[in-house]
Amino acid sequence: MLSVHEQTMMQDIERRLIAMRAHLSEGTPSLEDTAAWFSYLAQLKAIQGNSSNAVSFVATLLAKQYLAQSYGLTQFDAAKKSQNAPGIDIDVILPDSRRLVAEIKTTNPYKPKDFGHQQKKSIMQDFMKLAKAEADIKLFLVTDPITFGFMKKSKYHSMVQGITVVLLTTGEELIV
Repeated sequence: MLSVHEQTMMQDIERRLIAMRAHLSEGTPSLEDTAAWFSYLAQLKAIQGNSSNAVSFVATLLAKQYLAQSYGLTQFDAAKKSQNAPGIDIDVILPDSRRLVAEIKTTNPYKPKDFGHQQKKSIMQDFMKLAKAEADIKLFLVTDPITFGFMKKSKYHSMVQGITVVLLTTGEELIV
């Protein structure tokens, strides 16, 4: 069940998608009309807004479902914390009084067999945040099956010690 704030966020995402569909259905400008192309693309960008935040928010809704099913956490509002806010993505007290912290990654690997340099750096920062947190349960929640597969590689095992990696789309867990 979505909170009022979560419903508002989802309605905003839906509104932007409807506006984007309408804009795209208008057709594109003439190939020679650079000014019209700029205007067309700028309008599309304005309608789209920060789509990365929308993806992150929906990933947080997936995390909410996982936490409810796996840990009985029913009092969590995915819209409460801004997607751009610093710190741990999820920091909650479970019904049994244990502290759970989680980082959510919507990364799609840049390289076919590993992460790109910046992706790896960002993932390392998330692991460091989790490692430093004083919590009973530490989760690294991912949305991409390839990212989850990469986490199974032995070269990442030392980083995920004491952290459960979860593929949010299936609920599959990796415990090293």
